[in-house]
Amino acid sequence: MKEQFDIMSYVRLVLKNWKKVLVWALAGAVFGLIIGISTPRTYTSKAVLAPEIATRSSLGGLSSLASLAGVNMNTMAITDAMHPDMYPEIIHSTNFYIQLFDLPVEVETRDSVVHTDLYTYMLDYYKKPWWGYVLGFPMMAAHGVKNIFSKKSREEDLAEEELELTQQHPDSLRLTRKQERVVKRLAKSIKATVQKKTYVLSLKVTMQDPVIAAQVANAVIEKLTVFVVSYRTEKARENRDYYQKIYDETRADYLAAQKAYSYYMDTHQGLSGRSNLVYQQQLQNEAQLRYQMYSQTAQNLLNAEAKVQQEAPVLVVIQPGIAPHIGKPSKVKLIITYFILGALLCCGWICWRKR
Repeated sequence: MKEQFDIMSYVRLVLKNWKKVLVWALAGAVFGLIIGISTPRTYTSKAVLAPEIATRSSLGGLSSLASLAGVNMNTMAITDAMHPDMYPEIIHSTNFYIQLFDLPVEVETRDSVVHTDLYTYMLDYYKKPWWGYVLGFPMMAAHGVKNIFSKKSREEDLAEEELELTQQHPDSLRLTRKQERVVKRLAKSIKATVQKKTYVLSLKVTMQDPVIAAQVANAVIEKLTVFVVSYRTEKARENRDYYQKIYDETRADYLAAQKAYSYYMDTHQGLSGRSNLVYQQQLQNEAQLRYQMYSQTAQNLLNAEAKVQQEAPVLVVIQPGIAPHIGKPSKVKLIITYFILGALLCCGWICWRKR
């Protein structure tokens, strides 16, 4: 016969051992306090960006009917290759992280304020919990022993240090171990998502300093805006540069033709020969032709400059990065959580022993 489950017997058993449950709960609270003290406090700054969508719809009235059916036809009509869905991929690329290395930041220490860049901050001033050093010690020890007995390993370390000192700008194809470490930390600290319906970009930057978190969030928005504007206006800027070159050439030709005509008129006054009049007419026609070409290229240049302005997208910053006041983890929440967890573990252990 199958034994019936009597929940009240377990409740009475737990209440009978309440002292043991309390001890386990207090031990869990102490463990939570240790975790809270050992874990570096982090702050998350949030920023929101609304991009402009470049569409060219050829569906006519079908788009309005589709919207009533809940279908977003804008995604089918987008002709711009730089779709807002690609913005997180751009932000999470290695080249984008490298552009943030030179961002100037201020680090508050116990004695003073250190002015440095984001690369140095993430490399030298970023704190880790004590278990991070414990878990990483075997790797560090193994690397140190390898350097002692391996000449090749020492040469590689010296080559990396020399490369980092001589590099004016980091190369994404040849990152040193330190640069790769900073890139990985930035990848964990910066999170970007795009809403599917509105294409609004939400950016979250988590740092151990609230002001630096806000600075990085605003720097990411700024660099993303520059990248998107540069991409969208690249063809228009190439056309403008081409028309600028043609404009400079036609202007120089027009001024030269006008100068030749003026000089001839000044030096041949009073001459009434037919050949003189024919040559005078030729110079005048040449100057007029050069002026028409110059005038046309000037108009084309103005249109090209207007096209650059027209192609430039509008990215509206709805919420800039602001330095947060509340950080994580909360020591009180950790103590309460581990207090409850310790009590539940003790209750489970007592019930398991009864089974």
